[in-house]
Amino acid sequence: MKLYKTTITPVSNFSTPLKGDTLFGQICWSVRYSFGKERLEELLENYEISPFLIVSDGFASGYLPKPNMPSKLLGEDKLDKKISRKNIWLTFEELQKGSYRQARSDKDISNRQRKISVLRNSIDYKNFTTGNSTFAPYDSEEISLSSQDIYLLVDENKLSLKDLETAFEVFAQNGYGKDTTIGKGRFKFEKFKEFHTNNNSKRYMALSPFSPKNLKCKNLYYEPFSRFGKFGADRAFKNAFKKPILMANSTSVVEFENLQNIRYIGSCIKGISKLYTDTVHQGYSIVIPIGELS
Repeated sequence: MKLYKTTITPVSNFSTPLKGDTLFGQICWSVRYSFGKERLEELLENYEISPFLIVSDGFASGYLPKPNMPSKLLGEDKLDKKISRKNIWLTFEELQKGSYRQARSDKDISNRQRKISVLRNSIDYKNFTTGNSTFAPYDSEEISLSSQDIYLLVDENKLSLKDLETAFEVFAQNGYGKDTTIGKGRFKFEKFKEFHTNNNSKRYMALSPFSPKNLKCKNLYYEPFSRFGKFGADRAFKNAFKKPILMANSTSVVEFENLQNIRYIGSCIKGISKLYTDTVHQGYSIVIPIGELS
């Protein structure tokens, strides 16, 4: 498998945070629309054994988040937690060297991830008005984002880079997450570039939520992440809700006794819908090697 990176530039606000499992699901829909249902079924056939694609969260362009480890392993001042919580961005080289004290804030790197409250109103589609009987304003939250990096680990024996970029273009045009029908989640993206890493390490950081089921390791530092998923596209109109999933969140750190050489961790998640029994959820995560505190 090869690791690629692309940078997306939003051209509208987003209504859903950029999480790897959601991104994977929408890329799958784009594969189906681009190459047909049979092609997608072929790619997902052995996903629980050999994934064809794993997608990361979105991160501030040029940076990666600080690992989720105890403060003493990050060299943080326990008496100044407010600053430590804001300083979350590191370069890949700093992560490899364990230079966690170099972490920067959103302001330091001009990263924008601002939540905006938007007032909306229900419409009576019989007469297309908000008359007295239908005037029901409600508050909705949107996210204003600057450019974000997304990492994709792909098995090109199953899905070529050209086909992945074609599906990703369809994805970009259709939009990401909620409210795409009113123009949210639109973006442009740069050409995919291979991202080289030396993956020999005892310690790795996850770039998306994952299932730690059957993971054998020395230590696992994580925060839980609950996913209350919904179906989209053609499956959004009948029993759209999936069963809840509990995973380890992005930036979790897994530590092994001996040197490893791995590209991803986790496992495929199935059985989250009685209606659509072929549903597959990305329970994998790309991992990158990180160093001990320096």
